[in-house]
Amino acid sequence: MIKASVCWLALVSLVGCVAERPRCDEAVVHELPVAGAVEPVAMPLPGRTISVQGDAEVLTAPDRFVITVGFDVQASTLARARDDSRGRAAALMQVAIDHGVAERDLQSEHLSLQPRYEGYGQPGGQQLIGYQASRGLTVTLHELDQVEGLLYDMLAAGANRVDRVQFESSAQSLRRSEARVLAVKAARAKAEAMAAALGQTLGEPLRVEEQTTPSWNVPAANMMLNNDSVAQLSATVAGGKLRVHAGVSVVFALRAA
Repeated sequence: MIKASVCWLALVSLVGCVAERPRCDEAVVHELPVAGAVEPVAMPLPGRTISVQGDAEVLTAPDRFVITVGFDVQASTLARARDDSRGRAAALMQVAIDHGVAERDLQSEHLSLQPRYEGYGQPGGQQLIGYQASRGLTVTLHELDQVEGLLYDMLAAGANRVDRVQFESSAQSLRRSEARVLAVKAARAKAEAMAAALGQTLGEPLRVEEQTTPSWNVPAANMMLNNDSVAQLSATVAGGKLRVHAGVSVVFALRAA
């Protein structure tokens, strides 16, 4: 009788476990994933892009003519070098005033007064032989026909150097802004033509960067605007037109046609 009771209890327990198996299996699947299984991760595909460079120039007439003249004088004493320098500087300033140059268009620069030596490396050592004074004067003119006459009179008054003659435009920043806009248009036109040749269409711009290049290495312009400013011309000097350059680099998205 005892054996029969034990067997009956064992049978009931086994049937109960089998009956509960589906629920237990379902719970185990959710709580204990299969070891080593990795869920797939969607990796984005790299976008198709096209990178182009756009360069443009605006031609504009200069309206400022900047001249820098200077002199070097040597004297045996410090006082003499100082006095000669001051005398020549005053004479140059007077020439500019006589030519009608406004005070705001005059600027002194490169002022120096220093001793001079000789005999460096010789047995007796260096010997003081005098002093040298140097100065410069920058004059801004607004009429081209004043340039040559002013230069001659400056040299006659004591200048012994012409350091610079430069033509400038007071609208330089505005002209550069115009050139930037043209450069962007040039970049888009170039990109559209290249995309069409590839059977694609141009998408939105993804990155735009301004390119700065040294004046001696400016690339050829894709677009050029010659504005209506009139170049000045004197009997012996031609003002011509300045080239104001701007460059941009643009990355566009490519789309299927």
